Amino acid sequence: MRLTPVMLALLLALSPGAVAMQASAPSAPVPAQTPDTVGTESDGNATDRNTTDVMTLGTDSDRTAFHSPSLALGSSLAMGHDGLRTQLSVNALNAQLEASNTAEKKKQTLNRYRYHIENRIISLKATERQATQAFSNGTISESEYLRTLGRIDAEADQIRKIIETMRVRADDISRFNLGTEADTLRGKLTTIEGPVRDRISAAVRGETAPRKVYVSTADTGIVLSTIDGDTYIRELVRKDNRDPSAPPNLSPIQAQNAVLDRYSWASEHLRGTNTFRYGSTSILSVSVTHQQGELVAYVDGGTEKVFKEVQYKQLTGNHALPPGPADVNSSENVTLAVNRTYPGGPLRVKLTNATGAPLQGRITVAGDSVGRTDPNGVLWTLGPSEEFRVSAIHEDTTVNVTTTPVEAS
Repeated sequence: MRLTPVMLALLLALSPGAVAMQASAPSAPVPAQTPDTVGTESDGNATDRNTTDVMTLGTDSDRTAFHSPSLALGSSLAMGHDGLRTQLSVNALNAQLEASNTAEKKKQTLNRYRYHIENRIISLKATERQATQAFSNGTISESEYLRTLGRIDAEADQIRKIIETMRVRADDISRFNLGTEADTLRGKLTTIEGPVRDRISAAVRGETAPRKVYVSTADTGIVLSTIDGDTYIRELVRKDNRDPSAPPNLSPIQAQNAVLDRYSWASEHLRGTNTFRYGSTSILSVSVTHQQGELVAYVDGGTEKVFKEVQYKQLTGNHALPPGPADVNSSENVTLAVNRTYPGGPLRVKLTNATGAPLQGRITVAGDSVGRTDPNGVLWTLGPSEEFRVSAIHEDTTVNVTTTPVEAS
């Protein structure tokens, strides 16, 4: 479904910073979700005819790994220190504004803080680049790398709090508004934060239980994915598609149409969209809700390409993500079906008996125990990047399936 300028013009007039539209679900029937749905690769996208496209790094990965981040005292204390520093910064800002007896001095104070925040963001990006290079060449472990990404995400969240405080305090000053500047700063944070990083940060602080995370890096960017409950979450940053020096020439309508054209399945099963420009940057985010979940694509106005993609896909329910092509093996009335996926993608394992009734059993993937199948005989986990074996143990019976991921071009 392609949106024309006429459909959004009135909304643009009402909201200079954002364009929102709620679209009804299409009347066309949803294609059948068959277990032999085949994932293919084209132009750097892993695609499935019954789900949204998945953007790839566009090149071979330098390094991939799995890790389940958990409470790390050093990182947790560092994040706590960052939070304290943020609160002290907010308190100092408020004190300086209260002590300023003219509007001009208040403006100067807020601008000084804005420059300070910009420098903090630059520093965080440099830290991420160094950590990514170190992980890619094997200098640091996946554990250390993910902890670093989690801490950067936590500090980005703290910076957001300072930005919001600045914006609110600026509203108290006559003829002074920091709305555009605040959105610009938020835009500069987009490549160093994300929902998987949020979950890593929470796990490292001990706020949530450890969950398995897939990470892949290359010169072009970073992929992270995880499963949270019944939701598969994946985030990707393609730095080769980002040009920070480009002018913000792309309009919200053009960005939205570009995303809907690129992700045709999401467009055909559209439930709603929201488009937002980040201040004076060339960054526009396009959020698309569809039957299986949500897609958020960040478009660079200069390159006119998606440089960051976030996907949420439901693994259960009436409109769940369809499983990939199945490899099946049976032994002594126990059948194991493994639905293949792309590296780091949602891998479905199903255990049944000869009549098709679900069985519960312990599952290992590539030698790692990943849990037990549920009462429906199903377990979702993350798919490895190379040939792997899945083993299921039900009572005294063991069944193995050796398979490969869907290839990525």
